[in-house]
Amino acid sequence: MKRQLRQLALFTCITATAALGAQSAFAGYGPAEGEGGKGCFEQQKHGGPRAMLRKMARELGLSEQQRNEARAIFEAGRAKNAPLFASLRHERHELQALVRSGSADEPAIRAQAAKVSALQADFAVQRGAQTRQFLALLTPEQAAKFKALREAPHGAPGHRAGHDR
Repeated sequence: MKRQLRQLALFTCITATAALGAQSAFAGYGPAEGEGGKGCFEQQKHGGPRAMLRKMARELGLSEQQRNEARAIFEAGRAKNAPLFASLRHERHELQALVRSGSADEPAIRAQAAKVSALQADFAVQRGAQTRQFLALLTPEQAAKFKALREAPHGAPGHRAGHDR
């Protein structure tokens, strides 16, 4: 009996760690302010998604046309991803409730974790498409600078907190 309880406790810890680790990987990519969420740390720090776009435009030297196209890309992405965020938030909550209940069996937890994982994969695909669209409107020099800013180490100038690789 003790062995089974230890195994259950270990499994619960592993599942919770996997779920919370995956959640923190996307923590900075929640809905923007005004869309039911608090937005990412960097957006809050700089005054929201529009301020982030202004900062990025300044750092990359975007033209007015590029700014307008980037704004359209990001606004369309936010609108398209809003239902996905709501589903992901709900499924994560359900997973946490199952894990915390202490009465859920392994297949139920695995099934719920699979739902969360599938939604996270969908979101990653959407973010990848949005990034490709954004990179397509940049000049090669701007694209190189954008990639360098995204990969800056912690604490370096231009590092974007909450947006780890």
